[in-house]
Amino acid sequence: MISRTMRLLSSGGGSGGNGDPVRWGILSAGRIASDYVKAMSVTDGAVATAIAARSPASAREFAARHSLPSAAVRETYGDLLADPNVDVVYVGTIADAHYELAKESLMAGKATVVEKPMGLSLGEVEGLVDIARERNVFLMEGMWTRCFPAIHKLRQLIATSAVGPIIYAQGDFGWAFPSDQPDDRIWLPRSGGVTLDIGMYLAQLGRIAFPDGTLKDVTATGTTKNGVDYTVSATVAYDRPNAEEEDVGDGLLQMTLTGAANTEERCVLQGTRGRIVLDGPSHVPQRIRVVRDAGREGRAEEVAYDYPLPEDPHGEWNNPGSIGFVHQIEEVGRAVREGRVECESYTWEDSLEVARIIDGILGQVRGGKKERLTREEDGDWLEGQRAGSS
Repeated sequence: MISRTMRLLSSGGGSGGNGDPVRWGILSAGRIASDYVKAMSVTDGAVATAIAARSPASAREFAARHSLPSAAVRETYGDLLADPNVDVVYVGTIADAHYELAKESLMAGKATVVEKPMGLSLGEVEGLVDIARERNVFLMEGMWTRCFPAIHKLRQLIATSAVGPIIYAQGDFGWAFPSDQPDDRIWLPRSGGVTLDIGMYLAQLGRIAFPDGTLKDVTATGTTKNGVDYTVSATVAYDRPNAEEEDVGDGLLQMTLTGAANTEERCVLQGTRGRIVLDGPSHVPQRIRVVRDAGREGRAEEVAYDYPLPEDPHGEWNNPGSIGFVHQIEEVGRAVREGRVECESYTWEDSLEVARIIDGILGQVRGGKKERLTREEDGDWLEGQRAGSS
């Protein structure tokens, strides 16, 4: 089945055919959207042609900063979504707005990439996937890590049983939250906290480590600060079809997240015959080590695979390693050109499973508080914090 976006490209109703670049519309003038557009500027076959933000002034400033023509500025989000010269929409706003804007984009028939998290609950993610499926429109959650060459190699190593069946995977991710900035989005009562900010980077490892497994259970504990989850430890269990035959039992994913410190951010996938190490920073993976077991007294054999980041003409980024967005932008472009509605590196089912894990963690660490907050309450809180700090 050919997606609606591909029909437009093929019929001349859009760009992206015959070597023309895929045209992106950017919903947000924030820090991550800035990095995304900088990476796009050095990505073959992609161009930012429209920008809209909460205010036209912010959109104009963003366009000037990124050398986009003044004609690229749209007065409202709706104007951008109605623009026939936009093939793919990138939603890079604060997480509270992801669901509504992605829904509007899909309803407008636009191929849509939504920054992480796609939604603030499993229900929101299910809603977006249902719309994309019903309307036959491309949708992807922006799990850019999955598009890195190192992750493609990791999946190949697991598929070929390079270290035997994986018994468990474990990883950490932490960055020091800005305690002196009470109006930072990380403290938003509904969308803030460490789990919704970076938890998906570790939660997505389960479907890599146990590709034939079925999510079984999520157990989590943690601490909170300013009403949001601050440090979290979680174990995710997977049923797998050959557990008894392989004599390995359930697959286990162990993850530690924190907003109290910058951590090493290394992941280890332990197999029956060795381990695969994803050296930090594992969300921008550049080096994999395969360590094969030589017995308790023997010397382990280690093979390293290096995947440097793309050439970086910019140098300065809001978030380290953002030049790696190039990989995701390229994959999305290929998928849209080929008429697919999902990205092979990170599918709808990947997003749904990660949302189930995140819901499970937050339900235990925050006691369901996030479900009781409305978007309006979260917005009121943020405006109040800004007013108090001005």
